[in-house]
Amino acid sequence: MNMPLDPARFDLPARLQFPHIDESGALVSSAPKGPGETQAPDDSFKNLLQGLVSHVDTLQKDADASIRGLATGETTNVHDVTIKMEEAGIAFDLMMQVRNKLMEAYQELIKMQG
Repeated sequence: MNMPLDPARFDLPARLQFPHIDESGALVSSAPKGPGETQAPDDSFKNLLQGLVSHVDTLQKDADASIRGLATGETTNVHDVTIKMEEAGIAFDLMMQVRNKLMEAYQELIKMQG
């Protein structure tokens, strides 16, 4: 059984919510905005990437702390440590794939200009 991926199932911080494209074709962030809060179009992509890198870094640090806790005997729950390690690894792999796709797109643009 192949179920569609529902981004709402994942507990992402508001700054990491996935943007979507509205009827006019404009990119719209699904992150809630406070009263009077606007986001500059040129900063939104930069902020999204910075937020993703920060989130991956946090996951890596949490996994490292869990491993240290297991090694020192502070925790005996190997299952939780393994889950944190896998989450950090998957997030890092995703970040690298995004980076690779961005580099491919940049190189394609450079070729078109030449």
